Amino acid sequence: MYERVAPERFDSLPEIPEPSENPLLIGHDEAASLLASAYRAGKLHHGLLLAGPPGIGKATLAFHLANHLLSNPDPSSAPERFVAPDPASQTFRLIAQDAHPSLLHLTRPFVERDKKFKTVITVDEIRRIQRFLSLTPHDGGYRVVIVDPADDMNISAANALLKSLEEPPPRTVFVLITHSPGRLLPTIRSRCQVLRLQPLQDRQLTQLLSELGAADESTGAELASRSQGSVRNAILLSQFGGAEITDILHKLVNARDFDPAEALRLGDAVSGRERDVQFAIFNRAVLDMIAERASSLAISGDGIGASRAAELWEEVNTTIREAETFNLDRKQHAAGLAARLNTAFRG
Repeated sequence: MYERVAPERFDSLPEIPEPSENPLLIGHDEAASLLASAYRAGKLHHGLLLAGPPGIGKATLAFHLANHLLSNPDPSSAPERFVAPDPASQTFRLIAQDAHPSLLHLTRPFVERDKKFKTVITVDEIRRIQRFLSLTPHDGGYRVVIVDPADDMNISAANALLKSLEEPPPRTVFVLITHSPGRLLPTIRSRCQVLRLQPLQDRQLTQLLSELGAADESTGAELASRSQGSVRNAILLSQFGGAEITDILHKLVNARDFDPAEALRLGDAVSGRERDVQFAIFNRAVLDMIAERASSLAISGDGIGASRAAELWEEVNTTIREAETFNLDRKQHAAGLAARLNTAFRG
């Protein structure tokens, strides 16, 4: 039975390890090798931007890098490749528990008063960096700041982070995780080395699902074909009704005659108590559908249509954030977005 030691995050899934406590890193061999070699040579960039679709292992790679640096404070004697961290080691457990003095992990904060996570990374979270960096490293080694995901920073937080990136202290590495690098400030991107990570191959995804106990080999292979190289997508599809939710959404959006009653039934499936994960699945599926349409239109040469789809993505993303922030009616939110996409896609 899996025993969680990491703090719960805004996107935690029951019985699935957090990236900080996951000793498995499958895929991304080229990026991991590049980072290990750069560190050993004393040439590791102070700002790293790990870019790629959600759920492919970007955060896991970030924490494996942190484990590598903090377990090997002398770069010249560090291994040439990442070594799978030992879950029993003190370094691994401190990192997993968010208690290592040389690691700062910034993500959406939990608001005790409201009993929920914020929808953005606030400037108050980013200001923790200065306090963190003002402390002397306990062993003279590196310090690591992970922002996960950097896409969630509001403009004040992004500007505050930029100041830290512009004047980085020695032996400090910033690792920014992003699903959409284009949404970050150009000045932040220009101060980072960008590593574009690719979706996992089907065999890698099947292996990882098996290792996590999330699916057997035959089921894992079927999930892999629908998950776009994302282990998170595969888990959501198999364990939280994601397949049914996305199938109904696609049917509604692509229907010639929109069915309001079916849209409300979809709203019922993603609303109510204990359905936060289903609501998140729906919202992610909506954004993915719009992004896929924008990409398809761009590839076909329809620049105007692609631009309109990109604008729709931003508008819908704002709608989703408002629904989460103000706790709006989820049933009406889901039915309304399904109708909105049906109209937009038929137009």
